[in-house]
Amino acid sequence: GFVPGLFGTSHGALQFMAYEDLKERYNKYRNRVSDTKLNTVEYITMAAVSKIFAVSATYPYQVVRARLQDQHNTYSGVFDVIRRTWR
Repeated sequence: GFVPGLFGTSHGALQFMAYEDLKERYNKYRNRVSDTKLNTVEYITMAAVSKIFAVSATYPYQVVRARLQDQHNTYSGVFDVIRRTWR
């Protein structure tokens, strides 16, 4: 589970990337300068949507990682975990 655990660092990177992209697109849609400050509701909305995106993208990896770390089952590797989970 250590190697898949290293991929967990991508969660924060995906969330940050999505947040910045959403903010830029939203300001462009509103015909504002890209670094215009957002109001509280806009900040919360952008943060929530970017978090949902990051969780959706990284949750399957979390399942694989947790199952590899499970001491009660023996797996022959990542693909074995995916195959057995899918089944």
